[in-house]
Amino acid sequence: MIDYAEKRDFLRMAIDCNLSFKTADSSRELQGNVINLSKRGILFTSRENFEAGTLLKIMLTPSHTDTTPIHATVKVSRVSSNDAFLYEVACKIRSIAPQPAL
Repeated sequence: MIDYAEKRDFLRMAIDCNLSFKTADSSRELQGNVINLSKRGILFTSRENFEAGTLLKIMLTPSHTDTTPIHATVKVSRVSSNDAFLYEVACKIRSIAPQPAL
């Protein structure tokens, strides 16, 4: 049995990659950076603040060019600000799209 402090159902993987996203009701594309990712959620930075419950369409672009981008619809769970004038946006993954979400 592995002993670790993480109590979540799925481990989070720390990753550093680009993220494009927009709200479900907008065509304005925004940029951010992924902090971590799990089977059910994602945490990323944004210059924009969002209300909990906001739906976002995201495209996660891995740094390796041979890896296909991930397209998904997520729901904002919480937002906090950090010292770098960025927001950390935690989202629950609602669906992964077979086609681009943007």
